Amino acid sequence: MLWSVVTVVVVGIVLGFSFRVPTLLVATAVTILATGFLLDGPLLPRVLVPVLGLQCAYLAGLALAGLWRRIAAKGS
Repeated sequence: MLWSVVTVVVVGIVLGFSFRVPTLLVATAVTILATGFLLDGPLLPRVLVPVLGLQCAYLAGLALAGLWRRIAAKGS
């Protein structure tokens, strides 16, 4: 379970850097399907924890990308 959350968080940060909301929706659907079928345990926590991790990591990646663009624009 831990590695699935770590993997989803890394994917969320990468999506935040590179892509926009439609890609996040597809990634959320894939995460729900994958965790629903592959992990053991109660359904709600096994799906909710990776999805929340993905969403929060996407926002963090989006914020870092905006900060990076602002610093790059200020430097040139």
